[in-house]
Amino acid sequence: MRAPVDIRHAFLVLVIATGLLGASADAAVDPIYREFTQRVRSSGVFEIPMASGGNQKFEYQFAQGAPRTSEPTTTDIYLDTTGDLFVRRFFDKIYLKDGSSIVLNGERIPLTCVVIDGRDNRFSGKDSVLIPDFVLRVYLVANDYTCTGPINPQWPQSSGRRETWETYLYFEVRDPTIMLPAEIKLRYRWNEFPAIVSDAGGAF
Repeated sequence: MRAPVDIRHAFLVLVIATGLLGASADAAVDPIYREFTQRVRSSGVFEIPMASGGNQKFEYQFAQGAPRTSEPTTTDIYLDTTGDLFVRRFFDKIYLKDGSSIVLNGERIPLTCVVIDGRDNRFSGKDSVLIPDFVLRVYLVANDYTCTGPINPQWPQSSGRRETWETYLYFEVRDPTIMLPAEIKLRYRWNEFPAIVSDAGGAF
């Protein structure tokens, strides 16, 4: 089962391409971005809902190692022509230590890095409590030992597949004070499954 196109991402690409938004990569880096990465929950237990019942459980655990870059990178997406309103995207990658893994059906799959694609909405002029200050899109990635994905650097010259991440756990965090996962998805050998937080033990 393949995931549908991310409409929000497609819209962002469209508006940038048509000149409705501007982007710059020279914003100052807030230390809180790296703090968010370091506070991602180091373990969790989840379930994949099955139509036949008997949900499929899986879990992960990891220990963070060294960051891939000295600090996260940022890009500002401007929402008006004055440049007063913008959403700041921030990106971070941290290597994981040996022994980090996802366990599914008795198979232990090595986790190699955590990747954060974050949104900082504090400068966007948001006027609703329903819009969080921060949104973190977290990827716990398996078998990417150089932490260079998701795009294959050899594509399309020497590879027919654009992406390198065949297995990862994805979730969103909308309240970094508790780091509770939401919108959970497991990609396992290119197949994608929605998941939920388990109510039977684990970190939750």
